[in-house]
Amino acid sequence: MSPSRKPLSFLTVLALLAAGLVLAVATPGAAPSAEAATRVAKDTCRRIDPNLVNGACLRYRTRHGTGLTWLGTFRAPSGRVFFCIDFLYDSRLPRRALTVPTERIVNQLGERVHDPEVAALNYVISTWAGHGSTGSDERDAAIALLIREVMSDGVRRGGTVVYPPGLEVGEQVRPPIGGLGGRIMALAQGMWQRASRYYGPYRLVMDSRNHGPMRLGRTRTYRVEVRSAVGRRVPGVEVRFVCTGPIRCPRPVTSTRQRTRLRVKPQDVGRYRIRAYATGPSSDGLLYRARSWHPHGGQAARNAGRQRGWIAQESRTTAVVQASARIRKARPSVVTQTSEAVVTPGASIFDTVVVAGLPEGYRATVAAELYGPFDAQPDADDCTPETRAGQVTFAVDGNGTFETPPLPVEQVGYYTWVESFPGDDHTVPVTTRCGLVEETTQVIAFTPEVRTTASRQRAFVGDAIHDTVVVSGIEDSPVTVLWALHGPRPPSDGSCDGLGWGNAPLAARGSFEAPGDGSYRTPSTTLRRAGCYTFSQRIPATALTDEAYSPPGLAPETALAIRRTPEVSTVISDQHALVGERLLDTVRLRGLGPDDRVTVRWWLHGPLAPSDGTSCDGLSWRGAPVADHGELVARGNGTHQTRSSLVEVAGCYTYSERLPATEATEPASTEPGVPVETALVTKPVTPYVPEIPSGPADPGSEPVRPTRRAEPRYLYRPYVAPATPAARRRPAGVLTIDRVGIRATVDAVGLDHGTMAIPNNRRRLGWLTTTAAAGELLGASVISGHVSDRHDRPGALWRLRHARVGDVVRWTDPAGETHRFVVRRIERFARSRGVPGRLFRTDGPHLLHLVTCTNRRSTSGGGFHYADNLVVTAEEVS
Repeated sequence: MSPSRKPLSFLTVLALLAAGLVLAVATPGAAPSAEAATRVAKDTCRRIDPNLVNGACLRYRTRHGTGLTWLGTFRAPSGRVFFCIDFLYDSRLPRRALTVPTERIVNQLGERVHDPEVAALNYVISTWAGHGSTGSDERDAAIALLIREVMSDGVRRGGTVVYPPGLEVGEQVRPPIGGLGGRIMALAQGMWQRASRYYGPYRLVMDSRNHGPMRLGRTRTYRVEVRSAVGRRVPGVEVRFVCTGPIRCPRPVTSTRQRTRLRVKPQDVGRYRIRAYATGPSSDGLLYRARSWHPHGGQAARNAGRQRGWIAQESRTTAVVQASARIRKARPSVVTQTSEAVVTPGASIFDTVVVAGLPEGYRATVAAELYGPFDAQPDADDCTPETRAGQVTFAVDGNGTFETPPLPVEQVGYYTWVESFPGDDHTVPVTTRCGLVEETTQVIAFTPEVRTTASRQRAFVGDAIHDTVVVSGIEDSPVTVLWALHGPRPPSDGSCDGLGWGNAPLAARGSFEAPGDGSYRTPSTTLRRAGCYTFSQRIPATALTDEAYSPPGLAPETALAIRRTPEVSTVISDQHALVGERLLDTVRLRGLGPDDRVTVRWWLHGPLAPSDGTSCDGLSWRGAPVADHGELVARGNGTHQTRSSLVEVAGCYTYSERLPATEATEPASTEPGVPVETALVTKPVTPYVPEIPSGPADPGSEPVRPTRRAEPRYLYRPYVAPATPAARRRPAGVLTIDRVGIRATVDAVGLDHGTMAIPNNRRRLGWLTTTAAAGELLGASVISGHVSDRHDRPGALWRLRHARVGDVVRWTDPAGETHRFVVRRIERFARSRGVPGRLFRTDGPHLLHLVTCTNRRSTSGGGFHYADNLVVTAEEVS
């Protein structure tokens, strides 16, 4: 409104209101609150006051009706934009309104507004409305709302509360009575929170951890920060610097929530000073003020020209701080570190030098001296010309890290570095102290490491083993290696692990020279006895090396020597032999060393009766008779033969061998009964089926019986055995069949031109010697005798016709041993055809065939003859 316009009614005067969403309700007994407010177009309020600029026009209701209120900026007659701070007064100001400070400001009701809130309001207006307005309706309305709540005079005539009073620094902004929508409340809240933290006056801080004079070549760091009236760091404030003296003045910086680091580097000796400036909102603002303004409301509020407006853009102050120091000659900081803390003789070492604090343009040749060897860590006074071990130089052209040329160290002891930096017009000379720990290298004796591996960890007695010795850790230093081979020791459960080697015997020992690191080999040692062996090594100390020892018993250098186990396989010379032939065994030995000498003991077992009379498989040889035995000596692997043995009795024979243990070999043996070393020995086959004393032969082709038959010649005339050597009487025992009353002497007989040579004596029996004897184990025995003589007198087998199956036949051999047979079969064969060839088998169970004549026939001349042969077959059961 202009000052010339007619004053408006109370209900049409605009007040300042900020955006919000929450409705406030007065407590019982308090002044009544306005009801819900609605934001309307700015022109609605401008029709009443044309001085309005940016803000929000609100319509609200009370018990008495509706009203309008304005939150925003005004334009003074001079054209200056400002914020009204007095509620219920019109906005008209004279062109020459007074400008007054906000010091000890009071509101319209005469209440004191505290300094922090005044400073915070000044921060808000100066920060966001530095030229009178923010240029935004919402922001201007937000600032106006903060003013209303800080000034605490938002009570209309009639007691209606429009704005919550008493907003203080750090509190939450409350919405106006009736509520407020949009962004205004959020903007006001953010502005007030920031103002509560950063309101002025500002305080500028610039300090350094270093004090006193500065040295050329070094920098000094200042920490710069801008703090608000409540001590918080204020970001975003430009800090400018003004400098005097021989330094390069820093450029302006902008403050942050952290301390800003500022580095100052001197350029010459002298004194310098730095002054820092920072500008920000002050704790007080400036106000437009009418001359006749009085702090009250009511009717006075309608008087023209009684208003105050906040002027922000000129309310700023400057914080200042300064620092100074004297600059002196540079004293370099030298930090050194030897390349190795511990080395061995012959190594080369160098020193790493880190230099700081040198002025620009410094260039010099630095001397690095190495002192030693010392017996212990040297002290500051130990570095003398007499103890100097070497010297090198290196160029330094400013601050940085440098390495000296290397120097060799040949002796055991302590060596330490000393560096000397020359001075110049801007730098003082510096020499590092003797005996610094980080500058000292200890040269220690080489510590040899010995790793050994036996050439074999499992060997046979008679094998040669050696040890491979790997020496490391001595580089090119010569040493002597003493070695020993311990053993033998008996193994534990077949293993050499965990054995004690104290007082163990020594199998071998020796030494060799090792000129340095490398792999070496001990001489080979032949193991003569079984057991555990292990190597040990010792390297005596020298001037450059310590002692080293590799104890016995380590797994890689331990070997178990065992005796070889011979493998024996044998083959008999003939698996089907005849009585009267010779047998031998071929023995093949494997698994022996070339120098192993063993004794092979052999046995020829037998005879045993074959199984079913035809096979030697599956027989039990325990307790079997031994037909022959002997031994032979063998060296190394190979094939050997036993001596031959004559077999005179039919049956099963087998060989077995045994090799006794030696120091180099385990015992070995073969068991009797292995098929390839077993033979079935039978009598030679009877060349033909003889006549007994007559009869045709049974054709057959079995190789164990006769294959051809003799023609019968004694069918009608008696047989008389010839008096030839083949028919001489040779006792063959006695045959008895008790049940039928037979008892007769048995003679050995042969063949007589196709006929069995039966004894002429009718009381004697004949055993065909081409068949099995009484004591033999297999094949058939054939015994024959006369049933009667030509005078018809009973012969030895006269009563054989009374024999029955099951009768017991006893044949007692000349040695007096009786063999029992049981009759299994009784047969008759025509003499014209002869007996079958199976009666003469040389294999099968031992059978006894008793053969005589039967079926007596009378002849026309009054004589008689027998037409058939009676064959009684018995099987040995004893």
